[in-house]
Amino acid sequence: MLISRYVPIERRGKAMAAIMSAVSLGLGLGPVAGGAVVEYLGWHYLFVVTAITLLLLPFFAALIPAEKARKGSFDLAGALFAAIGTTGLLLFLTSSSWIALAAGAAALLLFVVRIRTAAEPFVAPSLFRNRTYLMLGAVGIAGYLCSFATLYLLPQILVRHYELSAIGAGLVIFPGSLLSLLVSRKVGSVIDLKGNDAIIRYAPFALLLSVILFALFVGAGYVALLFAYMILSVGFTFLTSSISNEMSRILEPKQIGSGMGLFQLLQFFSGAFGVAVTASALGWQKAYTLPHAFGNIYWGLAVVAAASILCGLTYLRSRNRQAAAA
Repeated sequence: MLISRYVPIERRGKAMAAIMSAVSLGLGLGPVAGGAVVEYLGWHYLFVVTAITLLLLPFFAALIPAEKARKGSFDLAGALFAAIGTTGLLLFLTSSSWIALAAGAAALLLFVVRIRTAAEPFVAPSLFRNRTYLMLGAVGIAGYLCSFATLYLLPQILVRHYELSAIGAGLVIFPGSLLSLLVSRKVGSVIDLKGNDAIIRYAPFALLLSVILFALFVGAGYVALLFAYMILSVGFTFLTSSISNEMSRILEPKQIGSGMGLFQLLQFFSGAFGVAVTASALGWQKAYTLPHAFGNIYWGLAVVAAASILCGLTYLRSRNRQAAAA
């Protein structure tokens, strides 16, 4: 959202790619650094490492261009309803608590009512009627779901099945994230010069290929998993960079803030949802061997990746049809 506000559209692709490559690198460094912290200090210190990021806030605030404050209000009630609703659904998936499900469903119902009645709602209701926006968002959501589910599953596979240490598991994941960082400059150049169409059309195939490789070779050796994750990480960086850039182009100026904010909320909810569902799926498959159980989950993720291909193609047809009509 900040990029769409402060970076000109002709340079926005490189900026989006730089941000997403940093995200991919962070996702890859996380298991390495986290494994080292857990192994030598204990898991409690992970929260200390996270809290250190607060020290960066003053520098971040100093770099943001000064702007005059605008009149308006923050829809705190809408934000709380959204937070309680998503948390309730996730708690139900992980703990099977019907109370959490009821609370989450009630909060989401109140959220819908709130955004329809508030003068300045937390999320503009018109976004939910924008089919091209929703279809494009679905492609990004699928990418986050596959990526976050893998970042949960892959350390489990490496530690429980291949008996690697926490640091060793992180080192298997890291090359994929490093490769994403290295190709990010090329991603941005492609987006700025040629647009987003080719990436939206073909990058989901990389997601599908990677999860199929995980499903087929989960028990064949961790080197195979290293290469499968490299494909996933690069595809994720290409896809999410392009979708964020495309979304900033198709939304009306007054909708960019709300639209990008909703998209980011749905992205991280889908990531958390992917982790919660895969954790539950592992519990449901205790009768199977670990490679069999992990393989079944990845075949399920293959369905998600295939759906993202369909959504991407549908979005492109819909957008091109609208452009031709205009």
